[in-house]
Amino acid sequence: MKITKNGHIQVKNISAYWIPELTATEVIAGTIYTVTGSYEGTESFLRKLERITARNFSEKQEDSE
Repeated sequence: MKITKNGHIQVKNISAYWIPELTATEVIAGTIYTVTGSYEGTESFLRKLERITARNFSEKQEDSE
């Protein structure tokens, strides 16, 4: 823990950089599909997820026009 000259507390949160194994499960017509994986990249997982979600949303908007 570190206190900055402005009085803010700074801590190193190693878990913020740790990406757990991801598992997605979907039931389609009574069949359970499970996909597992992990993330390796230079941008944060949440940023990547936001970017992919925004792209998918844009594509759906274009398709509905």
